[in-house]
Amino acid sequence: MNQTTWNPQNWGSLTAEEFTAQQCSAASKSNQQTSCGCQKTCACPPTQMICCCQPVANPCPPVADVEEGCCCKQSFRAALQLLCNSQLATLLDFNQAAFVTDTYVAGATINTTPAGTTPSDNLNTMSGSFRRFSPCNCDLLEISALVNTPPETSTGVTATQVPLCQLTAVALQTATAPASGDITSDQATANNFQTIQKILSQCLNTPSNPCGACACCCTCSDDDCCCAAGLLSTLSQSNLSRKVTIVAGPLVLQGVTLLGTVGNVLVLSNSTNNRIYFVCVNQIQFLA
Repeated sequence: MNQTTWNPQNWGSLTAEEFTAQQCSAASKSNQQTSCGCQKTCACPPTQMICCCQPVANPCPPVADVEEGCCCKQSFRAALQLLCNSQLATLLDFNQAAFVTDTYVAGATINTTPAGTTPSDNLNTMSGSFRRFSPCNCDLLEISALVNTPPETSTGVTATQVPLCQLTAVALQTATAPASGDITSDQATANNFQTIQKILSQCLNTPSNPCGACACCCTCSDDDCCCAAGLLSTLSQSNLSRKVTIVAGPLVLQGVTLLGTVGNVLVLSNSTNNRIYFVCVNQIQFLA
């Protein structure tokens, strides 16, 4: 397996509106686009992540002019559409996922022992399944994950759906790759992780995959705290190293790499555990 190089300077920042608009523009030009309604899904890659495509005949509805700091629902929807990339679908393990809210963690328990090295997170082995956006409802993700009260107390409940408005973060594991010749399984998995970073970095700069655009409109209320603009600037524009340490609800990320942003959602990577994170900026409580 060939080593894939990743250019750390190739990353970008998009609003959720810009991301959606560019996807819809690409969708209108695609010969593979299909109308999904409530019955069909487009021909996405072989994964549990089923993506609903916007019909070609229907242009994108106008997006409400809502300040980016007010809500992460629309940004999460746009950011998670990155996972519909056909190559990413073969490199990520959608059965090793965790879903973090400000109170609970579904699909993992919290490690109370500091890692001592960076990059790192405080999630133990992830066992949740990320299935798809709920058909005809962009407000929900369909999952299968045991809900825990941090750090390790199980509620005994296996969640099947999670509202986007309640999400603090989503974490995904790189799929374990088989050994090949002189390349060990760990080396092959690390190489695949580098490929994932490269794909996400490119997508954040030039999103063009029409697959995954929801056939409904997500709007956010303006009654939440709108205080993300300064934080986004600190984490992205004023951060030349792109290494960040943040606390968001029960999730702690130390020295992870910021690949870019989609609206109010940070896209981050951890080369130690070969993990990718999507984190709502409005849920970040501390920086270090």
